[in-house]
Amino acid sequence: MPPPPSDRNVLLKTVNVDAMVTPQPPHIPVIVLNLEDGRSFTLYYVPYEIVIAINKLQRRTDNPVTEFGSRETLFEILLDFQPLLKELKEKLIRVVIDEFNYETALYTATVEFDLGGIIMKRKMVPSHAIYLALLLEKPIYVLSKLVDEQEALEEEMKDLEDEEQQT
Repeated sequence: MPPPPSDRNVLLKTVNVDAMVTPQPPHIPVIVLNLEDGRSFTLYYVPYEIVIAINKLQRRTDNPVTEFGSRETLFEILLDFQPLLKELKEKLIRVVIDEFNYETALYTATVEFDLGGIIMKRKMVPSHAIYLALLLEKPIYVLSKLVDEQEALEEEMKDLEDEEQQT
């Protein structure tokens, strides 16, 4: 694993997105953003329908999540009408996962739109913003500080698990 970047406010570009349900119990729906520096950033407990929608969008057939019967979600409708979203695609610049709220333990994404020279920024649920970026083929970034913090937390949790197993 490469060392954390020296500037913790660097934006790391996503090179690949995987949406899945973890194979070991408890089965948790996750989105894994594989980043340009070789690290990954995981969003846990994302809505199941986002996992399904991302896999449909990416045309993956190995999706372990079953669909919601004959009912469709907003995400399937957006996928069906993707060609009609041309104007939105022209306005969307990028998605940046750039905030973590320690009180709620939730991440936030900023979605940037170009409204003819005026940049409008909207705060969104990251999983929804990721889907929008994938749908409209726009870049997704993660603030390196958040990746560093997640790695540190995962290392602490691993150490605690190792200590528990030794006792």
